[in-house]
Amino acid sequence: MKKVMNDRHIWVDYARGIGIMLVVYAHVARGLRNAGLPLDKASYMLIDSVIYSFHMSLFFFLSGLFFLASLDKYGAGKLMRGKVATIVYPYLIWSLLQGFIEVSLSAYTNAKTSVGEVLALLWMPRAHFWFLYVLFLIFGLAVLVYRQHQARRHGMIILSAAAFWVLHLYLALPFPFDYLANYFIFFVLGISVPSLLKQIEARPALYVLASLSIFIALQTLFHRTLHLIYTDHSLLLISLSCSGIILVTSMSMWLSRMRFTHWLGVIGQYSLPIYLMHILAASGTRIILSKIMHIDDVATQLLLACLAGILLPMLVYRCAQMPSLRLLDYLFTPPKCWSIGVLRK
Repeated sequence: MKKVMNDRHIWVDYARGIGIMLVVYAHVARGLRNAGLPLDKASYMLIDSVIYSFHMSLFFFLSGLFFLASLDKYGAGKLMRGKVATIVYPYLIWSLLQGFIEVSLSAYTNAKTSVGEVLALLWMPRAHFWFLYVLFLIFGLAVLVYRQHQARRHGMIILSAAAFWVLHLYLALPFPFDYLANYFIFFVLGISVPSLLKQIEARPALYVLASLSIFIALQTLFHRTLHLIYTDHSLLLISLSCSGIILVTSMSMWLSRMRFTHWLGVIGQYSLPIYLMHILAASGTRIILSKIMHIDDVATQLLLACLAGILLPMLVYRCAQMPSLRLLDYLFTPPKCWSIGVLRK
């Protein structure tokens, strides 16, 4: 993937790498569980809840980091046209592609997908593609509230977003307002914390130790003491998300200074293709292992499906950059007419 950040912000690739590996693992583990493989229920439930308590909030936080710079550079209209090319286009292509593959393979997969469910993508996103749908709406909402982003308005926007988040705990909001309420606060925090990021960047190892201690303490309180999971409506959830975000941020800044962790940044650069393709790659691997090779060992299935969910999308995306396979590029990048003068990548 083409880099859009300078070396000062290379840690963001590492954070995306950590985040996308958590996404792949969580979806693979859920797939194995739904397929009836004998995962230890207690361990599975705990790990699943810990991951889901912060990993998607992390991606919305990272998406907000460079929002104001992009808004200043391109303006509202050009920025949103760019998001149509980079978010809406892959959302449509991959929702249809994966959806119809699931319809055709319903006899071999955990879920039974109908054509009607696939075609409802404009008002009800399926599976993990909800993230792209909601992310585009959040960019639109952010453009509206930050078009005149004087410093004095930051506090008011943060408070409003926090109130919106609290509201969704106690009111059953319809889609997509429930998702907007849940995640807009983290996008806003990504916009609003440059000074904190500078402090973390100055002493990342110290922040890793401190944030890890806080993260473990909060997760223990939430899961072990209060016996809650991430789907329970609790004010503690925002603390879990923030502690996880700070932990991944500080860890990414620390790891980005080490040569032997370069691979993590590379995975982060491919996070979008991995997000788009990992379900197909991992599910296909699970079906081959189980139905054809008759391998039902949980550890083997988990390892190979996770590797496939990460490496196969990277391989397909790299192949799409080859002149002889250029048509594959349209799986990820729209024709020039979609871009309307905005950078395609």
